[in-house]
Formats: sequence, C-alpha cells, structure tokens
Amino acid sequence: MGVLSNRDHLVDGLHSILEELWKGSDQVAVSEFRTLMAWRARAVKPSVPTYMAGTFPAPVSQDAQDLSFLEFAATGMRNIEAALTAGDSNISAQHVKDLLSSLSQRQPI
Repeated sequence: MGVLSNRDHLVDGLHSILEELWKGSDQVAVSEFRTLMAWRARAVKPSVPTYMAGTFPAPVSQDAQDLSFLEFAATGMRNIEAALTAGDSNISAQHVKDLLSSLSQRQPI
C-alpha cells in the first residue's frame, strides 16, 4: 500500500469519525477528531527544514492542491468540533457528512 496523500488521509479520518458516531462511540470519535485536527494543523504549516552543519537545507515542497484542499476543510472541521463539543452526535455526524460531501465535489484539478 502506498503512502496516503493529505487528501486521502483527511477523507479516511473523517469516514472513521463518522463510523464511530454511527456506532455510538462518541468518545472515540472525539479522540479521533482531535488527532485529525492536530494532523491537519501540522500538514498546513509550511515545513522549515532544520539546518545541519555541512548540509544545504532544501525547502520541503508541498503540493499546493493538497494545501488548498486542507485549508478548504477548515470551516467544516470547526463546525464538527463545535458539534462534538456540544455533545450532539447527530449534528456532529451531519457536519461530517456535509464536509465529506463538499470535499468530494472539490475534485483535484
């Protein structure tokens, strides 16, 4: 199995969260969502290579499509976070479905 793109990782994570909500495992869903939020925050930050003596730090290239995709997901993820914090699993699940739907409509160019 190859390395997941940022896009795939985000969508897979959201599907997993939705599945946990459907099973009634709200605490697991909240935990997975926090992990996904932390991952997304790291993924959108530009990578700054560390300089080591005797090496030339090359910039880490990031796929601009993936970056815009992750930024596009931010609003939907905030909606999910608010619903999870409020403890409403039905609304949380609906927000996850809405975000997945809007992400699927945002096809790679």
